[in-house]
Amino acid sequence: MKALITELMPKLFSSYELMVLDFSKISENLPEYKNIKSFFEKSYLAKINPRLPENRQAFNDFFLDKSGKHYLISQYREDRIEMLRGSNIEKEGRTIHLGIDIFSKNLETIYAPCDSEIISLGCEKGSHTFGHYIILRPDLNITNNYIFLGHLSKDLPKIGKVKKGQIIAKLGDYIDEENGGWSRHLHVQLLKNIPKNNSIPIGYSTKENLQKNIIKYPDPSFLVFN
Repeated sequence: MKALITELMPKLFSSYELMVLDFSKISENLPEYKNIKSFFEKSYLAKINPRLPENRQAFNDFFLDKSGKHYLISQYREDRIEMLRGSNIEKEGRTIHLGIDIFSKNLETIYAPCDSEIISLGCEKGSHTFGHYIILRPDLNITNNYIFLGHLSKDLPKIGKVKKGQIIAKLGDYIDEENGGWSRHLHVQLLKNIPKNNSIPIGYSTKENLQKNIIKYPDPSFLVFN
């Protein structure tokens, strides 16, 4: 199946590092430039909000520069409670991430990972949302799930069929909140079914509903890791 998949962004399969966003799993021996827990703690001491997208972006950029990589990639089913403190998502108890995030320094081009059809697109308005997004129906040889891509530029493609490797979008920037008000990254999520009434899929689960939600939103790792 890997032969049927191409990179969502240039050099994705060959130039990345994992970024651990579950503070409980961050090793004390992790180098400072990779340690987002330490970044949060030091920011609070300096009375700086580490959750502001420009501050998160500064951390990501430094991490990328030091590592010499193009991307930082999170992990599926990661508990991000410490990063969501005070948000509506955290207040609802939805802290386990149901997709994979690919963080970058630049506003990277997004390519169709396989022959597919763009069946839905739009914008979830407001802060801490998906911003601009598209939903792909991939070739059934790839998966029978739909592919959701969030935090995109406002320059969205047209509904219709696309070929593997075709340019379909660009990452959105946080400056005008076109990406939902986050640092620059692509949210990749699989959907077993299309959300009803043009609603937006949830990006986080509660612990109580996790087993039900991982059936609705399976692991998209095969789209991200070579």
